[in-house]
Amino acid sequence: MSGTRTPLRGANGPALRFSALTFWALGFVAVGIALATAAAWPVYESPRALVVGVAGGLLGMGVAVLARMLRWGALLAALAAVATYLIVAVPLAVPSALSSVPAFLGGLRDAVFGVVLGWKQMLTLAPPLGEYQAVLIPFLVVMLFGGFLATFLALHPGRRALAAVPVVAAMSVFGVAFGLSATSSPVVVFGIEVPAPREWLIGVGVFAAALVWVIGRARIERAQALRIVAATGVSRRAAPVWLSIRRHLLAGALVVVALVAGVAAAPVAAGWTDRSVLRDEVEPMIVVQQQTSPLGSYRAWFAGDRLDETVFGVQGDPGAVDRVRLVTLDAYDGNDFHIAEDDRFSRLPRTAGPGEGRIALDITVGDAYRGIWVPTPAGLAEAPAFAGSRADALADGFHIDADGDTAITIADAPGGGSGLVPGDRYSVLVDPPATGDGIASLQGGDSTLDADAFPALVEWAEMQEQPRTGAGYVELIDRLRSRGYLSHAVLDDAASAGWIAALDGAEGYGFASSYAGHSAARIEEVFTAMVEQERRAGSDAAPELLVSAIGDDEQFSTAAALLAEHWGLESRVVIGARLAGAEEVPGIPACTEVCTGASMSAWVEVRSTGGEWMPIDVTPQYAMLPSAITEGEQLPEHPTVPEQPRSEALDPPQAQSDSNDDAPPLEAPESEFLAVLLPILRAVGLGVLALVLLTLPLLVLLIAKGRRARARRDAGDPEVRLAGAWEELVDLYTDHDVALQTQGTRVQRARSTDRSAAVRPAVLVDRGIFAGHPPTDADAAAAWQIVDDERAALSTADSRWRRLVARVRLTSLLSRARPTSGPRFAGRRPVIGTLAVAGSPHDRQKETP
Repeated sequence: MSGTRTPLRGANGPALRFSALTFWALGFVAVGIALATAAAWPVYESPRALVVGVAGGLLGMGVAVLARMLRWGALLAALAAVATYLIVAVPLAVPSALSSVPAFLGGLRDAVFGVVLGWKQMLTLAPPLGEYQAVLIPFLVVMLFGGFLATFLALHPGRRALAAVPVVAAMSVFGVAFGLSATSSPVVVFGIEVPAPREWLIGVGVFAAALVWVIGRARIERAQALRIVAATGVSRRAAPVWLSIRRHLLAGALVVVALVAGVAAAPVAAGWTDRSVLRDEVEPMIVVQQQTSPLGSYRAWFAGDRLDETVFGVQGDPGAVDRVRLVTLDAYDGNDFHIAEDDRFSRLPRTAGPGEGRIALDITVGDAYRGIWVPTPAGLAEAPAFAGSRADALADGFHIDADGDTAITIADAPGGGSGLVPGDRYSVLVDPPATGDGIASLQGGDSTLDADAFPALVEWAEMQEQPRTGAGYVELIDRLRSRGYLSHAVLDDAASAGWIAALDGAEGYGFASSYAGHSAARIEEVFTAMVEQERRAGSDAAPELLVSAIGDDEQFSTAAALLAEHWGLESRVVIGARLAGAEEVPGIPACTEVCTGASMSAWVEVRSTGGEWMPIDVTPQYAMLPSAITEGEQLPEHPTVPEQPRSEALDPPQAQSDSNDDAPPLEAPESEFLAVLLPILRAVGLGVLALVLLTLPLLVLLIAKGRRARARRDAGDPEVRLAGAWEELVDLYTDHDVALQTQGTRVQRARSTDRSAAVRPAVLVDRGIFAGHPPTDADAAAAWQIVDDERAALSTADSRWRRLVARVRLTSLLSRARPTSGPRFAGRRPVIGTLAVAGSPHDRQKETP
């Protein structure tokens, strides 16, 4: 018959008492929460972040205080912290999800997945993050669980409380590690320039708070000990006054030294190396590098029906915004222009900071476009607000490059592929364009172009005898355009009829054949034609006699960008469309509310080092046809413009083009059934994965306990099995909070439980170990049967919840991991997780009964 069950006093430490030591510990953690919130402010710059930091930290402190008051174990306290997090995560960190029940479930999903995935989402956003989606989830995790762990440790009566110091420090490190690459602006203190004052103050604040808490905690403990001694009537001699003064001076000196050392070391440390944060080491998983060069398929806009189809529509007053860019290409490898491999794409917050004169536009994707590039003006103040059934997916996939000039979305597209599809809509908020002195005011420099790779370009540029300034570069581009001739195709066929008719209807146009591509060889062909023509006609010839290069924006934008490099200017190529406010460019009409394929253009942007990017149009003229001049021909003194030819053009010989005139065909659409099934399977798989990750620690714990019990029960020697039964019973009592003394013989310890079933296995084990004859298999089986019966009795007396808690408690495992200083049996050693003792049964004769 089992005796009465008593709680295990002291199993999880003494119950919390609200004393000076308790309030001192809570004050230290509260200061750490305040410092961590201040450190994270530049990451978010949102009042909601202050609420999350303070409320999350206080909630974590509250759970830890409750756990100490109720004497919960570490596992139960951690489960309470997890439950608190799940309850408050959506209202605190994802308040936008409170609008409806489906939105709340989505926010709860983000709160669960954000524990694992939210950190990388933070790093792919350009700070300040604001309240964008679920970016506050990682901050809530740090503050709630950090406050919980720091408080739980700080309230411990022993030396383990000092472990709260690194936890509080780690909470402040979050704001520094996930913050900006640049530190705060330096300030001058007493004539000394202190770099990164905000980071310095937070670091010194954490150090000073930890130092004051540790010293104060020691003083409070000493005072409490002295009061206990005084209460027992034991007399003590007062310490010398000088000793007390010396202790105070030493503590103060440590704080002063820390402050002075921080001020002195900060300038030196700031110059050691560039500041690097986690944000600098993480790149978003995007598909930019897998895309073909958009400039290589530029001519596809002018082929067939795409010429008059809508690429995108723009509604709203564009104001000073005169261009909508599709993509900005800043790297050239001799074959094509593309986005540099080291460019970073990150997310953009949905909420913009304060600003004046911003322009709001609504953009709708037309039938002529689909892809990852998002048409937007330069200077986005915040992430676009997408509309429609794909709004959430498009917003989640939206990224922008570091300069804010190329926007993409990698959301899965219906029918396969990624990005935008016809019908997608979104609104943008744009900062007004900056006004400057213009390109003419720039100063060029030494050439950064490989002259050996572009000899014709270098020769033509030197023939123009222009100064290496912005004004000289503008004159070069004017001559480049005037000596070129606009052509979008090789053949005058049905695919080219549309743009030819449009140019012919405007001012009259004679078709001239030109190849696509913008490789180094193709660009050298352009400059070779102009060099030879200028040599034949002379540098002072009439402009119409110098027209010789044939092509379109694909070749001339590349040529202009390479000329900028030769002039010592930074350059890049932009593909997009000009709006009504832009300067008129013959051949490529501007668009108002609808931008068609005929409006798509490519231009060049240049700047001097570190300056503002300035656009310059490069579309060649088409009013004057190329002139064919024979070597040695005497040019007329008063040349006239030749009449436009109206004869049919001959097909040129077949040649290998650098790129296709037509865009690559769209991928064949996938099955509609798979398009619906795959997102469901993905969501179910992610949910199962999250559930497995959450339950994995509990599963590992159950497996560890099960393996420990089997190792004890299945031991080969009956004596070892007998001792294992006693150890299993001790662990069973520990996990079920049954009081069991830690000192004394087995029988004495068994009687301390007030459970009669505990005495019999203790007697069996003592008799089996110390008797002259070894125990039998029957003795071991009897001991294990008692253990099984006792387990069933305890489970029957407990509620279902307490049974579950007992199964997953760590107490029995942790108690065996602690070192013990008690006596050992000769020839036996402690074994963690299996038996209390292990050794050879042949050592029995060496033992003293």
